[in-house]
Amino acid sequence: MSGDRLLDVVEDLRKKCLAKEEENCRILQLTETEYKGLLSLGNEERITCREFSLRMNLSVSRGSRIIERLHAKGYLDRADSCSDRRRKYVYLTPKGAAVRNKIDAQRQLCEKILVSAYSEAKLKKLKKELLDLTEKFEKL
Repeated sequence: MSGDRLLDVVEDLRKKCLAKEEENCRILQLTETEYKGLLSLGNEERITCREFSLRMNLSVSRGSRIIERLHAKGYLDRADSCSDRRRKYVYLTPKGAAVRNKIDAQRQLCEKILVSAYSEAKLKKLKKELLDLTEKFEKL
């Protein structure tokens, strides 16, 4: 760890969490964007391509490229809208849902490590304090 400041501790924890996600991406043979794309969809959810792009904070054209890559890997499927032929929906295939479940399991393990040092009351207080801090940063 590089220092005694709280910001240094937060940065160190952030790096460790990101390193774990990068390791998961390598194991699952996903790019970071594909990984986030799978996380943006629930297992039983069907959303428009536009909604997919919005959730990922990407342009529709960039989102379409991610959809195409996930589709090519067999993780997503597409369907036409009954009411508007221009609208396409995307959803996880069973293979995609299985990978999404693996991602969730790894994230739950990280969450378990993060919360293990706190009682329920302390954890609730910590979450509130962190949310309050987040709001302060948004106002800067």
